[in-house]
Amino acid sequence: MICAFIQDRAMRISLLTLALATAFTSSPTPAQSTAPTTFTFASAPGRLPKNVIPIRYDIAVTPNAAARTLAGHETILLEVTAPTATIQFNSLNQKLSNVLLDGKPVKSVESSDEQQLTTITLHAPAACGRHTLTFDYTGKIQTKPVGLFAQQYKTPDGVEGELLSTMFQATDARRMFPCWDEPAFRAVFKLTVTTPASWSVYSNMPQASRKVDGALATTSFEPTPKMPTYLVEFTGGHLGEISADHRGTHFNVVAVKGQEEGGRVALATAQQILDDYNDYFGVKYPLPKLTSIAVPGGFSGGMENWGAITYNDQALLVTPSSTLAARQKVFWVQAHEMAHQWFGDLVTMGWWDELWLNESFASWMTARETDLRNPDWRWWELQDESKEKAMAADARANAQPIIQPVVNELDAMNSFDPSIVLDKGQAVLRMLENHMGPDTFRQGIRNYMKKHAYSNTLAGDLWNALDAVSSKDAKDGKGGRISAIAASWTTQPGFPLVSVAVTCGADGRRTALLTQQRFLLQGLGTGKGLWQVPLQVRSGGGPAQAVLLTGAEQRIDAGTCEDTLTVNADAIGYYRVAYDPATLALNTRRFTTLKDGDRIAMLDDQWALAQAGAAPLASYLALVSAMGGVQNARAWDQITGVLGTLESYQRGAPGHAAFTAYARDLVRPLARQLGWDARPDDTPGVQKLRRTVLGQLGAWGDPATVAAARKRFAAFVADRSAIAPDDQLMVMSIVASSATPAEFEQLHAIAKGAKNEAELRRYYQALTSVRDPALAAKVGAIIVSGEIPKQAGTARLPLLGRMADEHPQLAWDLFTKNVDALLEPYAPFGLTFLAQEAPGLFWRAAPPEQLEAWIRQKAPAYMAPQLALGMETARFKHAQAAMMRKAADAAVAAKVTAR
Repeated sequence: MICAFIQDRAMRISLLTLALATAFTSSPTPAQSTAPTTFTFASAPGRLPKNVIPIRYDIAVTPNAAARTLAGHETILLEVTAPTATIQFNSLNQKLSNVLLDGKPVKSVESSDEQQLTTITLHAPAACGRHTLTFDYTGKIQTKPVGLFAQQYKTPDGVEGELLSTMFQATDARRMFPCWDEPAFRAVFKLTVTTPASWSVYSNMPQASRKVDGALATTSFEPTPKMPTYLVEFTGGHLGEISADHRGTHFNVVAVKGQEEGGRVALATAQQILDDYNDYFGVKYPLPKLTSIAVPGGFSGGMENWGAITYNDQALLVTPSSTLAARQKVFWVQAHEMAHQWFGDLVTMGWWDELWLNESFASWMTARETDLRNPDWRWWELQDESKEKAMAADARANAQPIIQPVVNELDAMNSFDPSIVLDKGQAVLRMLENHMGPDTFRQGIRNYMKKHAYSNTLAGDLWNALDAVSSKDAKDGKGGRISAIAASWTTQPGFPLVSVAVTCGADGRRTALLTQQRFLLQGLGTGKGLWQVPLQVRSGGGPAQAVLLTGAEQRIDAGTCEDTLTVNADAIGYYRVAYDPATLALNTRRFTTLKDGDRIAMLDDQWALAQAGAAPLASYLALVSAMGGVQNARAWDQITGVLGTLESYQRGAPGHAAFTAYARDLVRPLARQLGWDARPDDTPGVQKLRRTVLGQLGAWGDPATVAAARKRFAAFVADRSAIAPDDQLMVMSIVASSATPAEFEQLHAIAKGAKNEAELRRYYQALTSVRDPALAAKVGAIIVSGEIPKQAGTARLPLLGRMADEHPQLAWDLFTKNVDALLEPYAPFGLTFLAQEAPGLFWRAAPPEQLEAWIRQKAPAYMAPQLALGMETARFKHAQAAMMRKAADAAVAAKVTAR
C-alpha cells in the first residue's frame, strides 16, 4: 500500500495526448519467453538434504495446556536414497531424547533453535533403502497462532474457556513436532493425542480409536494421504458439532460447545460447494470427511488444512444478527478454503515462491463459485474492488511480480504482497479463462489435477496443461501459447496502459491504433515492460470481440464511428485504457447506454489516469455526472470512494466546505431516488447502494440525512429491533460522526451490551466514526483496552485504521505504543503489515522520513523491499493530496461558473 512526483499539470495532460497517438518514448522490454520449468523433487528449493525422505510419520502427542508444554513420541519411516552418516530435519523449541535409528542409538543429536534444524549423526552411514527413526521429545504450546497454540475465549453468556488448535503455514509444523517442514516432502501422517477425556478432538482424518483412562483419553486418527507438513491439523477442547452425510462425504461443523448451531448455513454451503468442485476439477475430493472448525479468534480468515479446515469463528458462524455481508463472507471464505483442498492440498506448489499456485487459484475459484451460486450478489462486479486494490499496488515502481522469489524460508509468508498474489492473481486468471474460454480452461485444469495429484508443481506444469488444450489459431483473437501469454503477467511486475487512438474512414468504419506501455502512478512514461494483452473490444451494444495485443502497437477494426467504443468490455481485463479525446467524449455522452461492466472499467481507468496526472480530474467527474440515476452498487461504491478520498484531502484547506457541498450535490439525487426504506423488490445490490450513498451523505454532513439517522437511532436505543442488522452500522456511524457526549455514551453502551461478536465488531466500528477529538481519544483508549476481548483481537487494528484518516496523530500514537499486541493476531503476516501497509495507512501522521525511521527500528532488515513499497505509497499519497486539492478546487469553480 503507498518521489517527488508533482510536475506541471499541463505537462502531465500533454503526456496523455501523446499516449493517445503513439506509445511513450521508452522502449518496451518484452517478458522473457522460455520453455516453462516444471517440478522435480531433486531440484526443489529448500535447506534440507534430499537424500533422506520421510515416508510416514506416527506422532503421539500429550499436550499440557495449563503448563503450555507438550510431550511427544515420533516414529518416522524414512527412504534413504544415498548412503549418509547424518540425518537433518526441522525443529524449534524442542528437546529430543531416546533417539534411535532402526532400534539402535545414534552417535549424537544437535538441535539449533536459531537455525530451526536438528542434525543427527550416526555411528556408521545408513545404507540406501527403508529405515525407521524414533525419538521422544518435549516442546511448547504457543500463545499466538503459530504451531500448536492455546486460544482463550468467552462465550456470549460469559463462560470463559480455552481450546488448542494449530496454524502451521508456512514453516510452523516444526513447532509441534520435528519434521521435514518443506512443501516438497510429502508424507503420510498418523496422529495420536492424549487429552482430557471431557474434550472433543479433531484432525485431518476420522478417529480410528479412542481409549479413556481415568481423566484422560487417547485418540488415534486414521492415516492421511501423502501431504506436506503445513497441512496437518489438530484441534481440541470443549467443543460441539453438527453434521451431515452427503454423496459419500461426512461433513461436520465444529464450534465452542453451545455455538455449533451457528454453523447450519456453513454446513449446507459446504455440501453445495463440494458438489460443484468435484464436478469442476474432475477429481473427486479424496478424503472421507470434511470438518470445518470455528476457532474463537486467534487469526483471521481460514486455513486450508486437508480435511479439517480451521476458520476464525466470525468467518464460519451465522447468527440472527448477522448481516448480508457477514453471510457473504461465510460463503466466500468457505469457497476459498475448500478450493485449496485441490489447489494446495491435492496439488501443492513446489516451493513458497510459487505460492500463487495455491492462493491466486483459490481466490479465482472462490469468485467463480460465489458468482455461480449467488447471481443476485453480482459478485464479479464487486470483485472489481479487489482488482483495483491490486492495480494500485501494481502501479508502483517497486511492485513485485506474482511469482516472487523466496530466499528466506523462515519468513516465507512475509515475502510476498497479498494484493499481488491473491487479488492480481485472481484477476489475471479470470482474464486468461475468458481468453481461452471457460470450457477449454477447465479441461486444462482437470488434466493438471489428474496428472499431478498427491504431488508438487511449478507454474510450468500448469502452463503445459493449458497449452495442450488452448487454441493455436491466431485468427480467432485467441491464438498463441497460453504459457507465453501468462508469463508476461506472472514473471514481471506491473500491467499495461493501452492507449486508443481512433481514425474514421469515409465509409464510417472505425479503426483504432492500440499502443501499450507500463502504467505507473508516478513516472508514467518511464516504465519498462511488454505484455501479451487479451483485450475485449466492444463497439456500441454489441458482443465483445477478443483481440490479443502482442506488440508495442497494433491496429484493429473497431466498429462504426457513431457507436461507443470500450476496450475492456465487462471489466474483465487487468489493464488500464486511455481513450483519445473524441472517443472519451462520445463514451461520456452516452455513458448510461454502456453495459455495467464497461462503465465500471471507465470509472476505474479515468480516476487512475487523473491520479497519475495524465488526465484532468474533470474528465473523471464528467463520467460521475453522466451516471444519472443508474443504480449499480459497484459503480457508486467506486464514485463515493473517490469523492471521499478527495474530501479527505481537502480537510483543513479553504476549499473543503465547497467541495463537500459539491460531493453532496452529486450523490443526493440518487439518495432521494432510493429513499431510506427497503422495498420488496430490492436486490442485494440496491440494498448495498442505499447504505453506501446515505452513509456517505451522512459522513459529509448532509443535514437531512443526519436528522433522519438520529431519528432512527433514537428508536434503536429504545428497541434493538428497530433497525435491521444490515443498516445498523450505517445509521450508527452517521450519528457517531456528529455525536454529542450524550449520544456517544448511548453508542458506547450499545457496544458494551453486544450479544455476540458480530454485534460487537459492528457497534465498535460505528464508534470509530466520531470526529470530536475528545471523543476520539476515548475511542482510541477503548480499542487498546480489555473492553475488546482477546478472541476479537483481529478487530483492533481495523478499528484503529478507521480512525487514521480523521485522527491520524492519535491513531499513529496508539499504533506505535501498542504495535506488538495489535499485530499478534495477524501472525505470520504482521511484519508485512508493519513494513508494507502501515506507511500508507498512517501517512498523514508524520513526514515520510519519520515514518520510515520508526518502522526500520521495528522491522527486520530483510523486510526492506516491503518497506520500500510501503514508503512509495506514503510519498505518493502526500504528493497526490497536494495535486488533487488544486484539481478539486478547479472542478468546483468550473461547476459554479457553469451555473
